[in-house]
Amino acid sequence: MSKTTKTIIGLVILIIIVLVIYLGAGKKTTQAPAPTTPTSLTPTTKETIKIGVILPLNGSVAYLGQNALAGITLALNEINKRGGINEKKVEIVIEDDKCLSADGVNAVNKLINVDKVIGILGPICSSVGGAALPIAQNSGVPVIIIAASAPHLTKIGDYIFRIYPSDAFQGKVAADFIFNKLGKKKVAIVYVKNDWGEGIKEVFKTRFKELKGEIVYEDGVLQNQKDFRTEITKVKSSGAEALYLLVYPNVGIIFIKQIKEMNLNIPVVGPTVFGEEVFTKSEISEGVFHTAPKINIPEDFKSKIKSLPGFENLQISIAASLGYDAAKVLFLAIEKAGLDKQKIKEALKTTSYQGISNPLIEFDENGDLKNPAFEVKIIKNKQSVPYEK
Repeated sequence: MSKTTKTIIGLVILIIIVLVIYLGAGKKTTQAPAPTTPTSLTPTTKETIKIGVILPLNGSVAYLGQNALAGITLALNEINKRGGINEKKVEIVIEDDKCLSADGVNAVNKLINVDKVIGILGPICSSVGGAALPIAQNSGVPVIIIAASAPHLTKIGDYIFRIYPSDAFQGKVAADFIFNKLGKKKVAIVYVKNDWGEGIKEVFKTRFKELKGEIVYEDGVLQNQKDFRTEITKVKSSGAEALYLLVYPNVGIIFIKQIKEMNLNIPVVGPTVFGEEVFTKSEISEGVFHTAPKINIPEDFKSKIKSLPGFENLQISIAASLGYDAAKVLFLAIEKAGLDKQKIKEALKTTSYQGISNPLIEFDENGDLKNPAFEVKIIKNKQSVPYEK
């Protein structure tokens, strides 16, 4: 074999060796990595404590829902900043009930059956509460009602609590005020046709009749109604000396504007929601009376709410402090009881909490707020101020 032939064979072998090494290296780099050992961390959804929230974030009372959400958000930020509850972060799952019964039912079903929440904050609307709260009761999920005030809601069962005064108090206060303070013995009632309006109306009627007063006219209106001239005409012809008007603030502004246009010159007494800024800041509301639970909104609390991203321009109402306190009370019960829903319910029964909305929050045997305080206010110069005869 010549020297030249040997050289060529050597080069060929060298090329083959290089190709084998190259291809082998390429194959190695494209191999799938070996499976990694699972970590000991539990998935995030199991690490958080899930709490459901049902509020009207759209619709005629969305301003109340936004306020309650702001209060809940502030409480949530505070608890998680401290490390959560028993070393678990708190997560809220928010559902918009739009103040509609069907939406409320869907929301509670989802929160309980899909999201697996261990407690619920809300609702604000009694019509939602009447339809949806039996689902929570039957499922054994504790609920803290933020502002839905129809008297029968806490009677649904022992898993239902409320930090806002029942309408059983509001209706009586209004009846006593009209009969004793204003001296009016004949009254007309116009109410929104839902659980909230009908609940207060019935309490008012019972008390007013006990006082020997006379209901000369009574009619229901729709939540989104815009024209009330027919009802106002009937009130005028009834001989009523005062009008008890049980509607939401946005509807109340329209109603009272039409009252003034039609020269119905009798006192108008409204519900607690007439103390909201959306109503008091309207020029139409001047001189209107309304019942008011003594619920606090401290200035430093307002500043904290205004500092929350997305809530800087919020017209702050009592729903903010109620939402905050509802969340704090539920957090406290979970801290005491752990994640067992029945034990959380039992812990709520023994609640004694110094709140923002009320100096002392405790529940009676029905789950209602103990010892609520009410007063009557009047709108003057776009402010809701205590009425002094």
